[in-house]
Amino acid sequence: MLKEFILFIKYPYTAGVIATTWLGSAALMAIDHNLPFIKIVMIDMIFSIFISIFGFRGKKEI
Repeated sequence: MLKEFILFIKYPYTAGVIATTWLGSAALMAIDHNLPFIKIVMIDMIFSIFISIFGFRGKKEI
């Protein structure tokens, strides 16, 4: 019954690293309003894609 209400995340560590990156960048932008918004978002996007390529890759079964 509880399984119906809990969202299943197959790779929680990878998702946690990506979420921490975005939340950390949001916190930095909230602290310093002079940071370049577009550059930070682009860096986060590239980092997220790079991490997701390696982190969300499943085990290859032979």
